[in-house]
Amino acid sequence: MTNSSAQVTVNRNTYLGIFFTALSTLMYEILLTRIFSVTMGYHFAFMAVSLAMFGMTVGAIIVYAAPNKFPQEKIYESLAKNAFYFSFTTIASFLIHLFIPFIHRTSVIGFLVTSFTYAEISVPFIFSGVCISLLLTRFPLSVNRLYASDLVGASLGCILVIIALNYCGGPTGVFVTAVFSALGGIFFLRNTEKKPRLVKLIIYYTILLALFSAILTFMVNNNSPLLRLYWVRGEWDEKPLYEKWNSFSRVSIEGDSTKYEIPFGWGLSNRYDRSRKIRQLMLNIDAHSTTVLSHFNGDTSELIHLKYDVANLAHYLRRNSDVLVIGSGAGRDILSSLAFGQKSVLGIEINKDMISAINNEFGNFTGHLDQYPNVEFVGDEARSYIQRLDRTFDIIQVSVIDNWSASSSGAFVLTENALYTIETWRLLLSRLKPDGILTVTRFYRSKPIEHYRLVNICSDALNNAGITDVRKHLMLIKCEQLERKQDRSGTGTILLSKAPFNEKDIKIVDSLCTIFDFEEVLSPHSCSDSIFVILTSKAYIRNEFNRDFPVNIKTPTDNKPFFFHYMKFQDLVNTQLWKSWDMGFNAKAIFILSVLAVTMIALSSLCIIVPLKITSKRANASLNGSFYYFLFFASIGLGFMFVEISQIQRLNIFLGHPTYSLAVALFTLLVSSGTGSHFSGTNKNQIKGSYIRFSALVIIIILFGLLTPLVIISFREYSTFIRIVVSVLILFPIGFFMGMAFPIGMKHASTDLSPITPWLWGMNGVMSVLATVLSIIIAMNYGISTSYWTGAGCYLIAVGSFIVIAKKRGEDSKNKKPR
Repeated sequence: MTNSSAQVTVNRNTYLGIFFTALSTLMYEILLTRIFSVTMGYHFAFMAVSLAMFGMTVGAIIVYAAPNKFPQEKIYESLAKNAFYFSFTTIASFLIHLFIPFIHRTSVIGFLVTSFTYAEISVPFIFSGVCISLLLTRFPLSVNRLYASDLVGASLGCILVIIALNYCGGPTGVFVTAVFSALGGIFFLRNTEKKPRLVKLIIYYTILLALFSAILTFMVNNNSPLLRLYWVRGEWDEKPLYEKWNSFSRVSIEGDSTKYEIPFGWGLSNRYDRSRKIRQLMLNIDAHSTTVLSHFNGDTSELIHLKYDVANLAHYLRRNSDVLVIGSGAGRDILSSLAFGQKSVLGIEINKDMISAINNEFGNFTGHLDQYPNVEFVGDEARSYIQRLDRTFDIIQVSVIDNWSASSSGAFVLTENALYTIETWRLLLSRLKPDGILTVTRFYRSKPIEHYRLVNICSDALNNAGITDVRKHLMLIKCEQLERKQDRSGTGTILLSKAPFNEKDIKIVDSLCTIFDFEEVLSPHSCSDSIFVILTSKAYIRNEFNRDFPVNIKTPTDNKPFFFHYMKFQDLVNTQLWKSWDMGFNAKAIFILSVLAVTMIALSSLCIIVPLKITSKRANASLNGSFYYFLFFASIGLGFMFVEISQIQRLNIFLGHPTYSLAVALFTLLVSSGTGSHFSGTNKNQIKGSYIRFSALVIIIILFGLLTPLVIISFREYSTFIRIVVSVLILFPIGFFMGMAFPIGMKHASTDLSPITPWLWGMNGVMSVLATVLSIIIAMNYGISTSYWTGAGCYLIAVGSFIVIAKKRGEDSKNKKPR
């Protein structure tokens, strides 16, 4: 830092500049997770976070390695230029990604394309990293307020990205993000000695970009986007009939509404006459998960194919019923209830854009199902809505709804919805009438591990309800549809009755299996798989069997809600095991998480080694005494993200909706951390005040970990608004005190080791990325609560490191006193 640093002041423009830079950084980072989910696949979405932090860490190392490139007297000019570069390269790198197909396969070309994609996408974040690093390391006396502005800007970005996705879509949202980063550059410019050419360039650029973004948004809302995703997973994607983005999906509808086709289905009987075709359109979620819009004009004879589907067996057993459909999707299960003449049907769908599409934009095609007096649609997360619903049903239907595609990618944190946990199934049983049936349909593979786990859940749920003779309450029927044989999978439907199945029910199912060529895998009288016999036996036998089983088929809980995770991490190298159990998708997930973890560890190592090499070549630089600072900043980077990720996972269950959990957790923690940073104190030599703040942090972390599960249980039946308020209230105190750690450490580091403060900031960032991966691995293996307590342990290490730093500073100050 030069002597002119004292002449450079921090003012409102500085705070607004870092505010908009941080806002746009987080917006672009989250936008990329959504865009990568479509263009590259779910398993690459998580890389967006890593790329962002990698780029920002490179920016910090550049500031550390070449401080003379950013002279203090021209600091605001450097900030303005880098903010402009951030905005411009955001658009440029995204357009490159948009028009160049992503090819990911085991080949030289695949490796080169993947490497190129990662490299060019990370470029904007390098310029963002330069800006943030300069701001947080060149103004040590104001670091608490600058860091507060940084966090508050990022928190607002969490909210704005949701709005941008809903109203602008993914591609246009990138341009909106670039406008905000350009605004940051304008505020930095206001602190410079006026340079007309640079000022005009950035101002004109920002105005034109804002106008162009407005035009793009107008076109998106008229379903005629100028920019869209042209390449999806390496293949050219034709313009869909309809496209709508939101914060957790991209919904598109494709097909020819005039063409007659074989009915789409997962368990359509082979006895169905394939010459009897229907009109249908395909609805895709993130270009992967697929469901169907069936044409309907009020004539239920059009729906005869639904009576041949194994997923609808429960309708034969409970006539004139009140039906609850979880995951109504494009309305197929709603039509099933109408085809069987059921009394009423309530469809719950988490994705409101799907409800809007089938009832509004495509209402004439689907028959405006929402206008039927006995049909009701609710846009909400099923568990949280049912928790508040004071009503019982004859049939609760769950047909092939899951997050398998994301879970097979390792993107577990944002996808698991706790539908398949023991807590949810206890709730569903409580919402059945005395003889009601819960029917759950899933893919049935040659080694049916999903159904093994489902039967485990059924057995535990029935046991918890005081029912010991599980077999009398369960049936499992399998269909091997002709069209699905190439996938080596069939479809299995579990029928779970609250009361024992009577002989009439059993005979009806036996008859239907004969008529439709279904296979009766499990019933009160028979079983074709001995494993199901054990899984429906007494609890102690079942528990012993589950413990010794080669894959994990134990009942998921709210603390470990990973239904689609069956394989143990240590079995990744046991290819014979996961191939014999057809768990390639699980192996892929674990492999991706492992690669991410190894990559982040390697990156962390480079961030240590490179600065060491640079410092060793400088005559006036030294890393003496930096170890405990390194440990401090690494620990708070790890600890913050462990706490944050665990709370997003926990709020997924408490709030139900992934948008709510992500927005509430990120927004509250960032705002509260920013507030804490602001009140962290301005005197860098005030050791006593720092001790008090860190003591409060330790106490809050421990109380939070002990009391939060109890608070969640106490408020889980309240309205969504109340649960959001409760979430904010319990998150704010811990975020407030966690936000104090960074500015306190940076103030002390700026006095003791000023030249390496950019390195310390970069190390904090790269450890945060590492924690995002490690927290998921820990949660999958040991539970969400363990992930949280790991974060708490990191903060304890950070506090211990600070105590050592403070003692050394005290000793040094004594030694400097004249004797």
